[in-house]
Formats: sequence, C-alpha cells, structure tokens
Amino acid sequence: MRRLIFAAALAMSLQGCSTTQKTSGEGLLSVVSQNVLRIAGSRVMEDVDFAGVKGRRVAVELTGFVEDRNRGFLTNLVEVEAESAGAFLVRSGDPEISIEVAVNRAGNDAGKSSVPILKASRRTEATVDLTFTIRDAVSGERLSVQRYMAESKYEQSKWVGIIDGKGKYFVRNLHAGANTGGGIFSAARNEMENSGWQEVTPQ
Repeated sequence: MRRLIFAAALAMSLQGCSTTQKTSGEGLLSVVSQNVLRIAGSRVMEDVDFAGVKGRRVAVELTGFVEDRNRGFLTNLVEVEAESAGAFLVRSGDPEISIEVAVNRAGNDAGKSSVPILKASRRTEATVDLTFTIRDAVSGERLSVQRYMAESKYEQSKWVGIIDGKGKYFVRNLHAGANTGGGIFSAARNEMENSGWQEVTPQ
C-alpha cells in the first residue's frame, strides 16, 4: 500500500513539474541560455555528413523556424562545419552545392523537474532539430537528406534541501519517435542519475 501511495505521489510530481514554459527567445540574452543552445547545436553538427562538399563552392540557406536571434548562430554553425569539410563558401556568384537547412526546432525552454523529498532541479534547456538537404545547385538534384536532433541543459539541483550552487551542463542526442518507457520508477531513477545525458563543459 505504501508503495502504491509513493508511486502515485511520484507520478503527480513528475507530470506536474516536467513541463517547460517557452521563453520566446528572450532567454538567448543570458549566457547560460546561449551556452545550452550552442552545446546542442554543436552536438547536432558532429553527426552531419558533409563529405560531398569537399572542394566545391557552397551556399547555405536557412528555412523553417528561423528567428533573428538564432539566424546568425545557426548560419555560422553550418558554415564553419562545411568549411572544415573542405567546402568554399560563396558570398557572391553561383555555388555548385546548396545546403538547405530546415530549422524544425532551435530555442530555449525554462524548466524544472523533481523527485519528491530527494531531488529537485531548475533548468535552462535547449533543443536543436535540423534537417539538411544537400543539392546540386545547377541541376537541383538532391544529393542527400539528413536529420539530426540534440538537446542540452544547465541544471542546478537541490538534494534533500542542499543546493548544488555550481550547476552543470549536459547534452544528449535525440531520435525521432523514441520512447524511453520504463514506467514511473524508471523515470525517477533517470531523473536522479541523469541517465542518457553526457556532462560537458562549454568551450
């Protein structure tokens, strides 16, 4: 019976505290919010295959949910990676290759999550979800389509009333349609241990 009461309390806590409130981009003005967005974006770029752009003249185009606050960041993120792969960025003239970047999600949330009695935390979170379409700019032929997602967070936790004042950054890859499952107790264990997350230090 006591186990059932604990499970019910845990479910209400997780459901009530895991939701996040959008900051409408305003949070990008804080260094922490900039860091979590940059960490998630960098993790996405680690997986993108730009092998076909080496030695080619390339132009980058952003579409989708692009805002003034994230446009420069995202453009720079993709251009730097393309150049690192050997591409030549075209500022004027005609490119050979077009990299179309559809921004599915790229922004900040302010959130909190808790496990009753043991742990509570306040977070600044970011998600970057991009679809890359690489085309022959002359013929329009689609050479590849790739979609990658990642999320990161800055978390300041309180364990049994003791606040960890330092705070930590974490990042993880996301996969479309993924379902962690495992029930309430699994969710609580993941919450306490940050299972599936990698602790990182902003560069």
